[in-house]
Amino acid sequence: MTEQQASIRQKLASYLAQLPQPAVLKLASGLERERLRGNSGLPYDMILSGLRPLLASFKGKRPGMPDALRQFCRPFEDLLVDEDEDGVRQGRISRASVMRVWSWLEDELMPDALPDLKKRIADHTLKGDEIALEAAVSVMHASAAAAIRAAISSARQDSSKRSQAEKRLGGESGFEDACEIASVLAVAPAMLRLQAALPKHIDDFDDAMVATMKEIYEEVEETAPEEALYLPFAAMGRLKEPSQILRFVRKVAHQRNDKVISRCELAVFGEQLLSDMESIAHSAETLRPGHTDLDALLEDVRRFAHLSRGFTAEIDLRRNGEWGQRLLAARARLSAAISQEMSRFETELVRALPFHQFGQYGRGGPMRPDLAKAPDGARIEKVKACLRFVNGVMPICEPLGAQSHCRSIRQQIETYLASYEDRLLEELRVATGTARGNAEEFVEAAARLHEALGEDRQAEILRRRGQVAARG
Repeated sequence: MTEQQASIRQKLASYLAQLPQPAVLKLASGLERERLRGNSGLPYDMILSGLRPLLASFKGKRPGMPDALRQFCRPFEDLLVDEDEDGVRQGRISRASVMRVWSWLEDELMPDALPDLKKRIADHTLKGDEIALEAAVSVMHASAAAAIRAAISSARQDSSKRSQAEKRLGGESGFEDACEIASVLAVAPAMLRLQAALPKHIDDFDDAMVATMKEIYEEVEETAPEEALYLPFAAMGRLKEPSQILRFVRKVAHQRNDKVISRCELAVFGEQLLSDMESIAHSAETLRPGHTDLDALLEDVRRFAHLSRGFTAEIDLRRNGEWGQRLLAARARLSAAISQEMSRFETELVRALPFHQFGQYGRGGPMRPDLAKAPDGARIEKVKACLRFVNGVMPICEPLGAQSHCRSIRQQIETYLASYEDRLLEELRVATGTARGNAEEFVEAAARLHEALGEDRQAEILRRRGQVAARG
């Protein structure tokens, strides 16, 4: 892809992301219908590739007339991710790899068979012949799986073929994605059956859903044990709480004990949840205090707490067990990173709302707010980010083991704010000229800091107190 094409794709994706859901669905359905009819003249692939991430996020059954490519993707659509920041991982397929694999099939692996299958699928779709369509799609899935696996096997035995395949597929990660796609397509009927049985977005993975998945899983596991793992991976992609996949793991293992579960064939799901938490902890401890995007860090901390609570709720962890030790270690690392980051918050607050000494008393003399300059907007924004972080972490600090430090920091902040505000209002009553204007701006800045702490009522009280003080 040229730089110009990449720029066009990026602009198109930005535009499409602004469209309301009904418009996105209507556009996608129209494009698919016209492409099935063979109408040319539009960059179908480019537009649909920009729509797919949006369509995947929508709830409910997606309308439209799926073409051969969309039918090709259906068995593994729950495994698709925009970016896999943790590198290659089982159960995740990059969206960027899909078109590379599809082109590989069209150009090299199935140059004769695939065009015929695409035509059959288009014809059956337009005619509404569901039985014939299902048969054609099933043949495409099985044929593609066999073709990709044969090519992968050959590439693994010949370094030059492997190099060519990786170049074609976008590198090693694309090569591994092709392996994943082939494995899923090999059990496509079971994947489609599971999709039909489960809601697209699952708030609570209840006993009935778990039982349904267990039945399908055990049928596949008898003949294809390695491929059967993609069934729970697909279900995991639909869960609002990823840790609830452990309910299925418990059902199969007939145990809640982490010692047993960590040694069964489904231990990979506990390993992935632990790996996600360890990755968050590692990222946090490598940050430079004072140079961190605190809003992004807060999202990571919330995700860690969410995963941790879910993990410990679904299985019984032993403190001296491998999984228990890993979870405790990750918590300790994240807690230390949070404490280190928060240790500078009071200093940032003092810089944003400064005092200065007056009189002839030296360092021990009385202090008053420094009104020589207006509030520094950048420093105020920095403190607001700090306080949003404090406010966000407080409800979840206990499971992270950071409750003592969080409470201490919040108390220091509240004490400083109370002292500063009382003296600021005293100064506002007597200030004149530039100092008076600066004082009023500091009152508003302090009010906004209360709002960042989630204290909207205190912010309004401070504003009213400021109005009274300004009137003398």
